This record gives sequence, C-alpha cells and structure tokens, in this order.
Amino acid sequence: MGEESKFDGVERTKVGKVLREIKKKMLFLFDYGDEWHFIVELKGVEPQSENAKYPFVVESVGDAPPQYGEPDEEF
Repeated sequence: MGEESKFDGVERTKVGKVLREIKKKMLFLFDYGDEWHFIVELKGVEPQSENAKYPFVVESVGDAPPQYGEPDEEF
C-alpha cells in the first residue's frame, strides 16, 4: 500500500522461498474478496521430471467450494 517493508510482497514471493524446511507451514490467502484461507505444508521434495508440467497439485483434501454464486444470482 505504498509503505516500505522489510518483507517482499506476495506478488514477488515464491513458495519455495517461504517453505524451505520439511513440515514448515504457511497460511495462504486466496481471493482477497472471498478471503479463502489455506494452510500449506511442505511434506517433501521430489526430483523434477522432464515430462511433468509444473506447478501441479500433488494431493487435495475435500471438495473445493464454488468460487462464485450461480450465474443468475445477484451480488
């Protein structure tokens, strides 16, 4: 918001810079309007595959909620 900070902003910070140790966690805020919060934990590091497309989800728990209401619903 125009203020100086000793921390990089979210637009310039990569997950690999934050999660450097196994079992380290961070709170991830997705969608500033709906404020979806996720706890992200580094469980392990595997060698990269030449054929894989990165990034990709390794594991997901539960069903994702709909991001927005029905198309006919007014906001």
